Amino acid sequence: MAYNHLKERLKPFFQQFADSGKAIGAEDIKEYFAKLRGDEQAIKEAGDNAAAAGGSGKDSDDTRHEQSGF
Repeated sequence: MAYNHLKERLKPFFQQFADSGKAIGAEDIKEYFAKLRGDEQAIKEAGDNAAAAGGSGKDSDDTRHEQSGF
């Protein structure tokens, strides 16, 4: 079932390249799989949460500090 589900999700992606005659690049594939995994939504939510916490990327009750490098 998982194979068939993935096949159905990939078929339109590959079809657009076949119809246009354009070669598929590695970046095209990475971008498409990121969308399939929902990475864009996760990145957007993380950005929204960071903005809500004052834009520092930390929760307001977070008292951790970054240590200096080597």
